[in-house]
Amino acid sequence: MPDAVPLIDLDVAPPRPTAEPGALHRQLVPPRPVLVLGVLAAVLLGPAAAAPPGPGMVPVLAAGGGTPAAAFTLGPSALYTATFGQNPNSESGVRRYDLPAGIQSWATAVPQNVQALTLDAASGVLLARSGSDPRMTFLDAADGTILWHLESADTSAVALLNGKVLLRTDIGDTTARLAVVDARTGAQAWSRIVDNRSEIGNDVEETPDRIVVIGRDGHVTTLRFADGALLGEGDLGVRPPAQLRGTVLADYVAVAVAGERIYVSRRERGRTSLIAYGLPALTVDWRITGGPVGTVYGCGPVLCISDTRWVSGLDPADGSVLWSDPAWSATQVTPQGLIAYDQSEDPESVVIDPWTGAVLRWLGHAFTVGEVGLRADTRIAGRTWVSVTDPGDGQVHTVGSLDSAAPYGCEARAPYLACPTTAGPTGVWRLP
Repeated sequence: MPDAVPLIDLDVAPPRPTAEPGALHRQLVPPRPVLVLGVLAAVLLGPAAAAPPGPGMVPVLAAGGGTPAAAFTLGPSALYTATFGQNPNSESGVRRYDLPAGIQSWATAVPQNVQALTLDAASGVLLARSGSDPRMTFLDAADGTILWHLESADTSAVALLNGKVLLRTDIGDTTARLAVVDARTGAQAWSRIVDNRSEIGNDVEETPDRIVVIGRDGHVTTLRFADGALLGEGDLGVRPPAQLRGTVLADYVAVAVAGERIYVSRRERGRTSLIAYGLPALTVDWRITGGPVGTVYGCGPVLCISDTRWVSGLDPADGSVLWSDPAWSATQVTPQGLIAYDQSEDPESVVIDPWTGAVLRWLGHAFTVGEVGLRADTRIAGRTWVSVTDPGDGQVHTVGSLDSAAPYGCEARAPYLACPTTAGPTGVWRLP
């Protein structure tokens, strides 16, 4: 009898949430848009950003006055923000600011407090949802019209992309329904009943052609996103220990989807193994024993496997270990290269060679948002330096700085960078 599998929940529903049409479009009294002028630019950027090497970033908008946004997201030519109602009985507001003009073009009231905004640029749909309220509102990103909404406490939105929404609805104690619906109308394209203990193993936004459903019994089903057709299925046949006890020193199983494969890493009675199964048929591509255990993920040209105590690089062709380093807790693929983060509570980072693990460059307290590098100033608290990679010569250039208490909340979408600022507004800069 197949054994159960412990899985990492990759559902992107709030907080990594069938259609009911609504006509709730009500215009809020729009606050006066705040354009970033020279004085505000000086406040947000500070003197350190006055003369960065090469072309600098240019401030174009400070949205919301002194009130921080509860959520924001960048579109190709707009910033969208959400603000909470002033009291429990008042409505929240979603707003659009056109870029680069920085002018508010619409404001729409929604019935729930909004803590997450997701934009599907392909269909022009903006999804507004809360971290606790089950209600979800789908708006026209161009004019703010509410297209439709959901109010089911048992339904979550897994993904919004290419004009479609992948929904999951729990039905009773044993089953759940996966459904793909039209992002603008809520009309259902297809649905499928699955075990309610199953999880979606792949990042649907990275592999939008398929959905990999991993059951708690180890059964894997791969469906075509467009129409729900069965692409392949099979059984992993693994069993987790009764309790992981928070460490991989004990018996351990991790299941992860990366690229065209699903990986099963396990430790049992002190012996370790890693198996790579090809999707969708679940054919065994390779198997290794005696190596590191942990969660497998893509690291550019190689694979990485990490258990938070160290990171190892693997050859994707056969799983052989290329390097292992206990100094690192995690890695990230960025335009600057493969970045590794150390084990400290406030981690520092370096660029490493993916094939050897050798350190190529020290970055300090830095991380990457999209294709933009952000690095904390070591002398000025709250100051963050911004860098971009020149596509011509591949060199990293500092283009300015900003003052933000939460630079990890920044969002980048070429050619813009949006960040919460210490002064309160959501700032937007145009990058060179």
